[in-house]
Amino acid sequence: METVITFGYYISTLGFVLATAIMGIAVSKYGKSALGSVLTYLFIGTGTFLVITIFQKMGADFWGISDESMDIWWHLMFYLSMLSYYFGLKTLVGLGSDDSSVGQKAGIAPEKLWGLFCAVALAVIFVVPSMAEPVVLAYAGSNLSALGLHHFLAFIAAAVVGSYLLSVKKNLGQIGRAIANPMIIALWALSLQHFWELLFESWKTVQVTTEVGEGGERIFLIVASVCITYIAWRLKSFAQR
Repeated sequence: METVITFGYYISTLGFVLATAIMGIAVSKYGKSALGSVLTYLFIGTGTFLVITIFQKMGADFWGISDESMDIWWHLMFYLSMLSYYFGLKTLVGLGSDDSSVGQKAGIAPEKLWGLFCAVALAVIFVVPSMAEPVVLAYAGSNLSALGLHHFLAFIAAAVVGSYLLSVKKNLGQIGRAIANPMIIALWALSLQHFWELLFESWKTVQVTTEVGEGGERIFLIVASVCITYIAWRLKSFAQR
């Protein structure tokens, strides 16, 4: 089972590596266009997932913190990723059904400010874990943590962003509709990952071993990474037309 979990980790990580690289190429091809702004948000969100996998691989011993703290720190990064996806999808909806806006120049670049904020936030997370350990452990030992608040927020965040995309799907242009379905699947898979964590880690309504629990998480992550890689490929394909 440990071998299967490790294999699942590398498969999902490879998916996020490919998705980040391909989406980065697509961003460079669209340039300073309105759609380029959308892709920048999606690139930031996907890149954050890649950072999460690196953070988890380095492990609690590297950071000199507890496993509980590791869990909380990577959930904070997850929230950044979900916000990035939401901002990107909201910007995409703003383009309406007129894909001619792809070539228009964006006057202000809020996505770059958001990218800077995320870069600083991620840098801080990679620096402060050991220093902030007493504060994080205080939360980890609280009733809120026992109820799985950080899992619940992640579950709700991904579900809400996925539901938002489903509700506005009819208002998307050609490019938006081309990526909507796999994006919804990816977001809901991520939502189910955290719901699964609630069930077996926090609420313990599902009695399974840690290995089986982590194996279930990997399945959802693989689904999400494959979908996001496909989305990146579709966006890159549109950029080449």
